[in-house]
Amino acid sequence: MKKKFYLLMTILIPFSYGMGQKSINQDSLRKDFKLLKEVLESYHPGLYRFKNPKTVERDFKLSEQEFIKSKDLKEAYLSLHRATTKIQCGHTYPNFWNQEKEVRIELFEKEDKLPFTTNIIKNTILINENLSEKKITTGSEIIAINGIETRLILDELKRYRRLDGNNMNKFYANFSLTGIGKYEAFDIIFPLLFPPIENHYTIDLKSNDKYYSVKVKSVSRKYRSDKLLEKDSSFGNVKSKLWQYSFLEDSIARLKIGTFAVWDMKLDWKKFLNDFFSEAKTKKSKYLLLDLRGNEGGLMEVYRELLSYLTTKPLEIRRYDKYVRYSKAKEIHRPFLETWNESIYDLTDEVVQNDDYYFEFKDDTYKFFNIVPNPYAFDGKIYMLINADNSSATYYLGNYLKKNKLATLIGETTGGNQKGTNGGEFFMLKLPYTSLEVDIPLIGYYPIDKAKDTGLSPDIFVERNLNYFYNKWKLNKDLDISAFYEDINLKKNQ
Repeated sequence: MKKKFYLLMTILIPFSYGMGQKSINQDSLRKDFKLLKEVLESYHPGLYRFKNPKTVERDFKLSEQEFIKSKDLKEAYLSLHRATTKIQCGHTYPNFWNQEKEVRIELFEKEDKLPFTTNIIKNTILINENLSEKKITTGSEIIAINGIETRLILDELKRYRRLDGNNMNKFYANFSLTGIGKYEAFDIIFPLLFPPIENHYTIDLKSNDKYYSVKVKSVSRKYRSDKLLEKDSSFGNVKSKLWQYSFLEDSIARLKIGTFAVWDMKLDWKKFLNDFFSEAKTKKSKYLLLDLRGNEGGLMEVYRELLSYLTTKPLEIRRYDKYVRYSKAKEIHRPFLETWNESIYDLTDEVVQNDDYYFEFKDDTYKFFNIVPNPYAFDGKIYMLINADNSSATYYLGNYLKKNKLATLIGETTGGNQKGTNGGEFFMLKLPYTSLEVDIPLIGYYPIDKAKDTGLSPDIFVERNLNYFYNKWKLNKDLDISAFYEDINLKKNQ
C-alpha cells in the first residue's frame, strides 16, 4: 500500500516533532490504543486466523502495557509496529508511506543508514554493494554492528516482521536491502533500534575466513541511491528492467516479469505478452522459463492474462472465499478512518451475514473465473522461478500452476500463506493523539479447504545459503537457472 492520502480532517494532538520533542501523555496513549483495538476487532477479517481469541486478547493487553509507556514518537511507533506484528498479517502495520510528513522526516529520513545493500539468510547478513569509503568486498559477512552480534540484531528485527502467519521466509526478503524505492523495512527499523554512534557504525566483518573491523559513516537513503546510480546509470529506473524476454539456445524462451503492478507503467504489457508468446510459437520454443522472482504481485488482471498463455485447454478456476467483518463502518470510527474507495464504508447492499463472525459477499461470481487459451498459448514445458518475495498474485499463480501440474516450480519457498491473506480494500486508521497511521485490510481471501500455515514450496528446491550468493556475486552464476538446465537435460536423457 505505497500510496499517499489526503487527510479528511485535522486533529490537534498533544505532541510536537523534531528538536525539543514533548513527552506523550499516558492517558492519550491509552485512548489511542483503545481505538486501535476497537477498529481491529470491528473490521480486521484475519484477527483470529492464526491465533485464538484468548491469545489475541493477551497480546492486546501486553501491547497496551508497552504502548502507554512510550516516552516519545520513536517509542510509540516501534511499540505500535510490534503490536501489529503479533496479528500475523502482512498487510497490517504502521505503513511507512502513509505516515504524516512530519513523522516520516522525524523517524525515517535521517542520515542514519548503513552504506551498503545486503542480503539476509537466516542469521547472516551479507554485503552486496559497498557504498562506504572503506574497502569491503562483495559477499563479506557482517558479524556485528557497534559491538552487537548480527544474530541478536536479527532476533530483535524479527519482532517487526510483516508476515502472513508464521512464514519466516518473507522476513528475510523484506529486511534485505536493495536501495530501491523510497523506503525499506531495514532502513526504517534498524536505525531506530541501533542508531549510529557519532554518525558512524563500527562493522565487524568476515571475508575469506579473515576477521576485521571497519568504521563507516552513516548515510541517508538518497546518498546511497545516488552512489548506486553512479555505479549503474540504469539503477532506479526499475520499471524498464522488470519486464524482459529473450530466446536462448536449446529452444528456450525466457520471460522475466518483476511486477504485476502495471498501473503506472508506460509499457503496453498486454502487447508485450502477445509479442513474446507469438515469437515463441514462431520459433517453436520447447521450454518456457518464467522468472517471477522478486515479484510480490499487483493486479489480478495480469495474473489472468498471463495464465491464458500458460494453458492450451480452457480452465475454470475455483478461487478463494471472500469475507468481511462488518456491513457498515461505525459512525464513531468514521472520523479516524480514511480510504481511497468511499463505497467500502457501507457494504449493506453487498454483503450478507455468513455466520456469527463473518459477512460474505452476495455476488459470488468472484469464486470462479474461466480462462480461455490465447491463440499463442505456450504448448511446451513450463518452468517457473520463485522466491520469498512472491506473496500475493504471484503466489496464487504459482499455487495454481503447481496444483494443476502446468509448470515445474524452482527456487525457494514463497512468501504468502496457504491459509490465505487479507487485503483488497483498506482503512487507514489515524490515531488522534500520536498521529500515527495503521493500515487495516478489510477483505479476507481464504481457501475453501484446510491449508497449512506456510508458503508455497517449489518442486525443485534451491537453498538460499552462502554458496548461493557466492555463485551469484563471485561467479555470476544463477543456481536457480542451473537447476532448470539440470532438469531439462535429465529429462532429455531419460
